[in-house]
Amino acid sequence: MKERKLKDRQYTYTANLKLKDNEAPAVVNLETGVVTQAEFEHVKEQPKDKTMKYFDIDEPFSRTFTKSWKLLETQTTVREFAVAMKLANRARAYTNDLRPLNADSSLREIAEELNENKDAISKIIEKLFKLGVIASFEVSEHNEHYQKYWVFNPYLSFNGKVIKKGLEDLFSNTTYALLIRGAL
Repeated sequence: MKERKLKDRQYTYTANLKLKDNEAPAVVNLETGVVTQAEFEHVKEQPKDKTMKYFDIDEPFSRTFTKSWKLLETQTTVREFAVAMKLANRARAYTNDLRPLNADSSLREIAEELNENKDAISKIIEKLFKLGVIASFEVSEHNEHYQKYWVFNPYLSFNGKVIKKGLEDLFSNTTYALLIRGAL
């Protein structure tokens, strides 16, 4: 019978374990009997809600797509690009909505919210709409009044680990969506 020499080779084992919150995997050295906590990788699970699209990115909350922002930078002036960045930072988690901003907001309100000149904000917002950076969304919700609000393009950036599939579909034919999916 042959003995295995553990020092000659390094073995790597993979195992799926179900542990409680107060438990951790351990490694036992067969030669010394020393027990140490095992190193492990956390595997991200797909969300159970099929209306949500899962983006496998390691950053914990805010997501940005560099290719899209680089393209946007070539399509806009410095001021327009800055307004787009401000809007991206205002987007709410999971829905990317920009409430209270909407088509009924006055130019003064929009300018104050974005800390911009009220004389220039109209043309900037109009251009961002034409480029597909923002969209207007209108809905009559159950037991609530008719609502209008703006939504930021999730193919530029969004907040959260998942984004609602319906929102993704709203922007699916924009230049930035095609760029991210590799169609451009």
